Amino acid sequence: MLEWMLPTTFLALLSEFRSIFTGPSFANFEVLVCGFVHALGGHRISDGVRAAGALASKHYCTYYRFFSHARWSLDELGLAMLALIAAVFPGIEVEIVLDDTLCRRTGKKVALGTMHADPVLRQGGKPFQSYGHVFVVLAVHIRVPLLSETGWALPFMFRLFEGPRVGGRADSPSDQRRAHHRRRKKLSKRARVRKTDRKVVRGKVVACPTRKDTGPLPDEARPTKLQLAAEMLVVIARRFSAFRFRVLADHLYAGNAVLQGVLTQVNNVSFVMRGRPDAALYALPPPPGPGARGRRRVKGERLQNPEQWAAAHPEAFEEIRVELYGQRATMQVASFEGMAYRSLPGRLVRYVIARDPIGIYKTSYFFSTDLNLTAAQIVAAFGRRWPLEQTFRDAKQKLGIEDPQTQLPAAVRRSAPFGLLLYSLVVLWYVTDGHREAASLRAHRDPWYAKTTRPSFSEMRAALRRCGWAKAFADPAHLSAARSKTLASYLARVAAAA
Repeated sequence: MLEWMLPTTFLALLSEFRSIFTGPSFANFEVLVCGFVHALGGHRISDGVRAAGALASKHYCTYYRFFSHARWSLDELGLAMLALIAAVFPGIEVEIVLDDTLCRRTGKKVALGTMHADPVLRQGGKPFQSYGHVFVVLAVHIRVPLLSETGWALPFMFRLFEGPRVGGRADSPSDQRRAHHRRRKKLSKRARVRKTDRKVVRGKVVACPTRKDTGPLPDEARPTKLQLAAEMLVVIARRFSAFRFRVLADHLYAGNAVLQGVLTQVNNVSFVMRGRPDAALYALPPPPGPGARGRRRVKGERLQNPEQWAAAHPEAFEEIRVELYGQRATMQVASFEGMAYRSLPGRLVRYVIARDPIGIYKTSYFFSTDLNLTAAQIVAAFGRRWPLEQTFRDAKQKLGIEDPQTQLPAAVRRSAPFGLLLYSLVVLWYVTDGHREAASLRAHRDPWYAKTTRPSFSEMRAALRRCGWAKAFADPAHLSAARSKTLASYLARVAAAA
């Protein structure tokens, strides 16, 4: 049945992950992928099971347990995704986009939920807090010039950032009513024990078998977003030592924990990040003179910060044409070298000042740890961060990564990344085989919908559905009585999922 719900080219992509799962778990993985692709409306686990139709032949709890108890590694699944993308787009240099996103949640019994800054709901510069989960995400930037100038960011590796006040410890109203009912009927108290899958060993957070929850992690052992990002970058750099990774990130990750923490452990990673206009920069320390005594200097003379340097060297700016957010823009750029002692001691970085002569874009400051990159290349590279923001939007609006009603710690860590990995699979299928298969189908474009060079994710998912349905609907001669009955049941479930 998978063969007519999903095209064979997409099933070939799924088969690349067979070694990550056990046999039963891989079957559940295929059912959930198929269900989330075809689900209309919400994307809770029950919605995916309903849309999968006759494929979901097991008890529905099996698919919930796929996230909360099944033996598969999210890291290994992500690394397999990176290997697959690298095989489809061969090359030595790989651009990695680093950012985090907030998945808003509600409910007392949601594990690991806490309050986080919500940049989307911030108004007038005032901070706004939302309850939910924050995931630090690594994504690969790919580009197919025939389909898009900006490209896509395909998420593949994730870490959940745990805040200081962890939820999931209070009883929900339904549990309170159930407990009152059991007391009135003089029944024994129902044993409900909250579970966790992490513990602290010698000051470090390690995974463990599910055990009784003892509360939030202590502050000294709880990893920060920067530490989580550095951990993931070191893992992929060591696993794929033949590649050179260029990491694109915003200024929030331009700290010692990421820069120094990664560059001191691996040598195949470089960074392009947004810098501060008032960054404290220094020259490299001079070599000690003959007969010098005492501790060697760790930094040289204090240099002008980027804002001061730009004001003092107006002649250094040159006008270039650079691609920003899918458009060719004229920018004035200048660059110089300095050492940011607090975040990256002992190493020069190239700082770039980019200003718009028209005034549409604000003056921006960037830096790169790769001194071989030109100012134009650094500005263009940072602009390729933007597709990850579009990925987060599409994953939340079209794939509903905030919808699954998971409550246990392992399920919380897996459910939202599962939706982001599904986004990567759909886009990867479309840019490799899907756009050619979709071109053979009859187009149904609304007259008010302008043709764009970058296909939307909705178009990609619609093409995947239509290619899966094409044979069953276009060739009725192949419909046996049993298959016709199965098709009717499936269409009824999809309609109910809306």
